[in-house]
This record gives sequence, C-alpha cells and structure tokens, in this order.
Amino acid sequence: MRAHFYRPCLLIILLLAIPACSFGASPIVSAPPTLTPAPPPEKVTITWGFWGDPWEVEINERIIEVFEADYPNIHIETYHRPYDTYFKELRAKFNAGEPVPDVLFWSEAAIDIPNGYFMELTPLMKVENYSPDDFIPGLLVHFKVGQGIYGLPRDSDTKVIFYNKRLFNQANLPYPKGGWTWDDLRETSLKLKEAKVAPYSFAYEVNSWWMLWMWQNNIQIFDNPLFPNRTDLGNPAAAEAVQFFADLINVDQVTPPYDMMLNSENIASLFKEGKLAMAFGNHALVPAFAQVEDLEWDVVGLPQHEQRSNVAAGAGYVIAANTPHPDAAWTFLKFLSSFKGQAIFAESGIAVPALRSVAQSDVFMEQRPQHNAQVFLDEAEIGQPTPAFPGSNDIIELMNEALVPVWQGQQDAASAITKILPQIEAILAKVQVKR
Repeated sequence: MRAHFYRPCLLIILLLAIPACSFGASPIVSAPPTLTPAPPPEKVTITWGFWGDPWEVEINERIIEVFEADYPNIHIETYHRPYDTYFKELRAKFNAGEPVPDVLFWSEAAIDIPNGYFMELTPLMKVENYSPDDFIPGLLVHFKVGQGIYGLPRDSDTKVIFYNKRLFNQANLPYPKGGWTWDDLRETSLKLKEAKVAPYSFAYEVNSWWMLWMWQNNIQIFDNPLFPNRTDLGNPAAAEAVQFFADLINVDQVTPPYDMMLNSENIASLFKEGKLAMAFGNHALVPAFAQVEDLEWDVVGLPQHEQRSNVAAGAGYVIAANTPHPDAAWTFLKFLSSFKGQAIFAESGIAVPALRSVAQSDVFMEQRPQHNAQVFLDEAEIGQPTPAFPGSNDIIELMNEALVPVWQGQQDAASAITKILPQIEAILAKVQVKR
C-alpha cells in the first residue's frame, strides 16, 4: 500500500517540474511553512465555598485533587467557614455586591434564589442536553423556581432507624421489618424495656423532626413548601403526631429524657455504648457505628402511620451569579454532580448520594460493615422537601421552642401549638405580601 501512495505523489512532482525545465528556469524549492503551536488554554482559578467538619474538608480536598487531574487548566481554591457563620457572611457579601466564591455548597437555596444570588443553570443544561433525571426527584425541589434550575443536590438527609441486633437477640425479639407502624414501634419499645437489655429502647431527635411525624399523620404542614399560603398546624392530627412521640418519653418512658435527645451526637453515643436499642438517624452514623468493635447493627425504614414519609432534603451546589468565570464554574459543578464526583463523597459513607446511579452502585451498596443499604434508597424515594421560604426557619424555631414543655411532659401538644399558631400565621401573611 505504501508503494501505491508514493507513485502518484512522485508523478505529480515530475509533472510540476517539467514546465520549469522547458523554459530553462531552475526549479524553485519552497521551504516548508513554519507552524506556530496554538497557545495552551489560559489557566483559570475559581473558588469553592463550603462549610464542614475536618473529615468533610478532607473529602473535598480529595475531590479537588481528582478534578484538577482531569481538568489541569482549572485550579480550585477553597473558602471554608464554620456552619454557624457561613451563610451570614456570604449573604452579607452578596447583598453588598462583594466577590463571593464562584461555586458554593448551599442548603435551602429556594430562600435565596429570588434574591438573585445564583446563576440559573437551565440555559447551560439545554445547550449541552444535560439531564437531571438521575437525581432523586424530591432533592431538586429546593433548587428550582418556576421552570428554572439554580443548583444540583449533593446528598439526601434520609432518616432511618438503626437497631442493635445483639440487644434484640438478648430480649428474644424479632428485628423490626419494613412496613412496621407507630404501634409496632411502641410495642417493641415496651418489650425491650421489660426485658431490661438496655437503659433505653428508642431515641429520636426532638428538634425540627416533628415535621416527619406530622407528615406521616397526613399533615402537610404548609400547602406549598416554597410558596405557602396556609398551614395545617392547626389541624388536630398535627398535635396528635407530636403527642404520640412525647408519650414515649413521659408515659411509656422508653426513651431518654428530652435533654439527651437534642442532637444526633448524644443519640449515637448511647447506641455505640450499648445503652440504646433503636436510634433515629441518617447515613452519617454508618461510619461512626462501623468503628465500634462488636457492635452488631442494621437499619430499617421509619415506622409509618397514616402514610409512609421521609425527608428529601440535603445541601447541593450553586454558581454565584456574579462569577467572572461561568464556564469554569459550570465545569466544576458538573464534576461535583457527576458519578465520579459523587462516588468520591459516597465512599466516605456519611450520606445518601443524590444520584440514583451512585446510590445503586457498589460504591454505596457494598459499604462495610454489611447492612441493608437498600433501606436508605427506598426511604429517599418517598422523601418530602422541608419548608424553604423566607420565614420558614423562624416558624420552625417557634415550634421547637413551643414544644419543649411538651417533650418535658409539662404541657400537651395541642395547647402548645394553639398558643403560637397566630404568630405562625402572621409570618405566613408577611411572606404572601412580599410575593
């Protein structure tokens, strides 16, 4: 084949040389053109803002390392602040028109989208035919306003019940199974108490997550989690849900007291020490429990009542509307939300990935110690978005404060909620006026 290639070329050269020779002129040999190499793309530096504990910072640094290897022309710097100051500081910068990180880790984005803080991603997604269909649907709610998408979720704060298998075995009780009910939870807790295998049968976080029990009792709380017009907190079923779980503390006495259930760290400590048979919590507890030798545990979905329900909430990534590097920021955000980006985070075991493909992969499903990881996926699919509108956090804080005497057995739930209902309705009225 090489011979056939050169013969035509040689023939062409000879034919071109003939006219020059026939006129008595010397053949002119042109120097080959000098090719100027294209300059390498200019390296761009963008900043990634996030909060998080040291272990989360370490994971993010690993993500940056992998990203910069794949995209050597984009350098990532970090802007890390404690959770308590992160949002306050950045909202002040946004409002003052000051520079902010190009890509931001953000929660309850729907509250800030109307302020113009974030770039709309929909046009970029349309150009590239980027589909969000792999994300667990409920997790996108906080990042959408109208037809626009302004961010992509990282994870889901799905709740489950962890149970200590050894304590159940000692009490000769069957392990909890999917489809169990509030009544099953109460009956199991009482039997564990009677068997005296641990000081406490069950524990749950009292603050904020009363929303879950209301959802399960067919109370939506607000008619729309982002743009509410009314609240269902005045419905008797809302108080009934709270009262059921308050009675587990004060009547049945199967849980720790109120002040020991203010956060997941206290609950996790009791569970790790073998002082608690069943613990309400999220996937962040998995690596914590995995480090405890001889702790035999598994997970089951939340007990149901009028309906099954869980939470579809978690933080995600947005791009600052005033970024000077939108293309680089979009490239980085896509990586963070890609299979590779989410798989790096999922390997840590601290959260349920927002992408179904990652959640269903061995990266998530085969984590050690072996447990029923499918429970997290099933519960994530029935998740409801938490309220996220101007004033929603004020309402949640009002409820948290009002319910303290209920958890302490000093007041019934119906009276506590009725007392603050006018304040809640006043906040909702202000929200409607601003819209």
